[in-house]
Amino acid sequence: AIAAVALRQGSREPFLRVVFTLLSCAPLRGATVRSFQTEKELLQVRFGGEKNGIL
Repeated sequence: AIAAVALRQGSREPFLRVVFTLLSCAPLRGATVRSFQTEKELLQVRFGGEKNGIL
C-alpha cells in the first residue's frame, strides 16, 4: 500500500488522506481507499492521479 496525507500550510489537520492498495482493502475511517488489480495501474494513478481525477 501507498498512503498520502496532505496538509494546508498552517493547518494541523490533513485535508486529504488517500491509501492506494493492490486488490481489496477494508474501509479506513477518515481516508479514501483506492484499490487496483495490478501494480502498474496503482503506480500510473498514484503518480498521475490529479490528471486522472483520482485525487
